[in-house]
Formats: sequence, structure tokens, C-alpha cells
Amino acid sequence: MNVRKFSLVAVLMVVLAAMAFPTLAAEKTVTVTLTESDINSSYRVTNPRNRTITGVNVDLQAGQVVITATFTAPKTSAIPVSVTLVPSVSSGRVYWTVSSATANGQAASSDLLTQINASITSSWRNYIKGKTPGKITSFTVSDSSLTWTKVSSK
Repeated sequence: MNVRKFSLVAVLMVVLAAMAFPTLAAEKTVTVTLTESDINSSYRVTNPRNRTITGVNVDLQAGQVVITATFTAPKTSAIPVSVTLVPSVSSGRVYWTVSSATANGQAASSDLLTQINASITSSWRNYIKGKTPGKITSFTVSDSSLTWTKVSSK
């Protein structure tokens, strides 16, 4: 009788494991491409949230993104600003690092770049957390597009 119960339990475990395996192994790979034109015509670029920022332009270059804009505060003249961002992938996430920033032609100090990068890292992580389920496996910036591949469960 014990051999029968043991055999029944063993068969049941094998059947359950076989049913669970396809569910665990089912992954979906998706590749997404955004062109420079798509990015520059997007609502957030053409209508920046902060009204002191105008003339935003995103220039994709091999391995980096350069964003230029004009900053105009009350009672000041317009100040051209520029920031260069470099993406990297780690633990299934994209991280952006500011490699340089300028305001009115003056380069930001290394201390300021460190502060900017700390702020970007936390805000990007919080934004992306619920927006794109899955893990990013590659992220590429070319002269005309951003392309990333992610793997997620179906």
C-alpha cells in the first residue's frame, strides 16, 4: 500500500512539474525602436512640463544622446543649455549618465555632474519601474534611433 501511495505522489509531482515548466519557461522577447524624429515630435519634447524650458531638441549620436534647449527665467535673458547622456544596461535596467552639461557655454563642474547623475539615477529608476515590465537585455543609440530589447514573461 505504501508503494502505491508513493508511486501516486511521485507521478502527481512529475505531472505538476511538467505543467509548470512551460509557464516558467515562457518568455517573450520584444525589440522597440524610437527614431530621432519620433522623439523630437513627441508631446513631452514639444511641450516641456517646465515653461522656462523652450526649443528642446534631442540629437541621437552613436552611443549617446545630446539634448539642447533654451532656459529663460523671469527677468533674465535666454540661456542655451546642453546635456550629453550615455546609456548603460545593468541588471536588466537602463541607466543614464550625464557625461557633460553646459549652460550659456560654461561647462558644469564635476561636483555638479555627480549631483545631476545621482538625481537622474533615482528619478529614472522610479519612472521606469512600473512602465516596462521585464528585463532590458540591450540598449543601443545610433545616429538616427534608440533601440532596446527586453525579455519578459508572457
